[in-house]
Amino acid sequence: MKTKPIIVVALLISSILLAARFVPGTGADQFKEGKYIHVDNMVIQFEKTNATIYIDYHLNPFAQAYISLFGSKNLEPKIKEIFSEFKGVKIQTIGISSASLQVLNISREEAGNYLCDPYELGVQSDVVTFVYPPKGKTRSYENVKVTPPVVYYYY
Repeated sequence: MKTKPIIVVALLISSILLAARFVPGTGADQFKEGKYIHVDNMVIQFEKTNATIYIDYHLNPFAQAYISLFGSKNLEPKIKEIFSEFKGVKIQTIGISSASLQVLNISREEAGNYLCDPYELGVQSDVVTFVYPPKGKTRSYENVKVTPPVVYYYY
């Protein structure tokens, strides 16, 4: 086994961790309880009974180094865990700082209205923004762990 690649990887990880110490906004309080992902923003865009969810997040320095080395595909289990209460979640794209998902049957139709029940998220999101059809009206909530109930129309 060659030691040069191992030394290079170790130096790379060490330098990333050292640099992350001096980057503002990466305090340990953002990664409480051993969580390595912090959700900054989530946008839920409704389309009839389905929705597309866009999330922006950042990782703790160790997780960022790991994902840089081994690929963002390794984030899929954590993203699915965040949305474990949602049924029919399909990850469309996933990257080192953002992802998009398709959620089937997030709402139900009743008397011409669409109703979306509250869902508990696997982490707290700094901001959750709902985009209502058909004109794209938005409403944002801060520090969300459970989504509020939502009623919207689709014409």
